[in-house]
Amino acid sequence: MKKEFIKIVLVASLALNLAFISAGIYRLAKIGKNVETQGSTPGGRYELSIDQQKKLDEVVKNFRIRLVENKSEVLEKRIDIVELLGDPDFKTETLEEKLLELNDIEGELNYEFVSTLLEISIVLDRGQWLTFLYNLSKGWFFSSSNK
Repeated sequence: MKKEFIKIVLVASLALNLAFISAGIYRLAKIGKNVETQGSTPGGRYELSIDQQKKLDEVVKNFRIRLVENKSEVLEKRIDIVELLGDPDFKTETLEEKLLELNDIEGELNYEFVSTLLEISIVLDRGQWLTFLYNLSKGWFFSSSNK
């Protein structure tokens, strides 16, 4: 019974953690894509200079490359966990080790996300930065009807 409870709690924790991280990363990638393509002038709705647009494009491109690498590692760890859960003789300690490995990779994703935000903050002026943060966080804190 204890083994089943631990398994359920760990899987639920994993699912919630992944959902939150994925939502944040998706929003950043989506906003980055909108910055690159919005409007007919460089920078679109953020009114970026050509230099800012080039720098921002590079930051977003680098983030997406790191994101693909980390997502691949996350997928591999998830597969390992699912395979382990499919083994009727698995040990709870092994599951905990796999979850810690997965949490480390998710921690790297969080770090990459925040690092990218800091890189973006350097490129944008104060008003652009506040607009960017507002748009990024809109789905986290406000209802979807405010989009």
